[in-house]
Amino acid sequence: MEERRYKRQQRRKRRQRNRLIILTAGAVILVLLFLWLCFPGLLGQPARIGRSTAGGVDRYRSAQPIKSLVLDAPFLDQREEYPTGCESVSAVMALQYFGVEVGVEEFIDGYLPLGSAPYEDLSGRLVGCDPRKAFPGDPRTEGGWGCYAPVIEKALNDLLSNRSDTSRLTVENATGKTLPELCTEYVAKGIPVILWATMGMDPPEEYLSFFIEDTGEEFRWIYPMHCLLLIGWDEDGYFFNDPAAGKNQFYSREAAGRAYDGLGRQALALVPVD
Repeated sequence: MEERRYKRQQRRKRRQRNRLIILTAGAVILVLLFLWLCFPGLLGQPARIGRSTAGGVDRYRSAQPIKSLVLDAPFLDQREEYPTGCESVSAVMALQYFGVEVGVEEFIDGYLPLGSAPYEDLSGRLVGCDPRKAFPGDPRTEGGWGCYAPVIEKALNDLLSNRSDTSRLTVENATGKTLPELCTEYVAKGIPVILWATMGMDPPEEYLSFFIEDTGEEFRWIYPMHCLLLIGWDEDGYFFNDPAAGKNQFYSREAAGRAYDGLGRQALALVPVD
């Protein structure tokens, strides 16, 4: 009798335990289903927040941090025809990325403000135009110098206001932002960035000083100044379309940051207008 009672109790306990297991498993499945529907990123599926298009490239903005990205932007080489025209070449690469049919020659002749390259005046002082207002010399020659972001910003704005095929673009001055900020705010959204650094990301140095011909202000020239198109990054550094080196050119975080900071964190971006 005791043995039969004991076996009945054991069977009852097993049935209760089985029911509890089934109820628990069902509750877990319901919770997982809820999380999968409402928070897909938690279960390893990237959350697609919104889709947008720039430069003919479809992209999804993910809630997950992006560890690496390289945009496929057109590359133009400055070395033969535009030895000192890195700013114009980089600007045209950005324009062509968004489908604007313009060449470097047209950009220089039609929109780039030009001024005097540094020369010795009668007193023997070195004077020249303000590189924040015009390009000193001719970017198609070795005798050209280089210009700063405001000059290219004006040229781009003049071009955008004079062409019907650019009405969906605007110029944003991103000067002052760090390289990680440029990547997050622009490149991650499919927008390459025109920025100022140095050739080969060499350490920036004060090369010489000259005086602005209109104001007499002393201007300190940073060498070897360069302009290129930021198109991506990974954990170790950044990728550029470098008009003096090549497409998808990689530079380390330390070198790129030092060169970019040395030129005053100058940056411009062409941004699609919604």
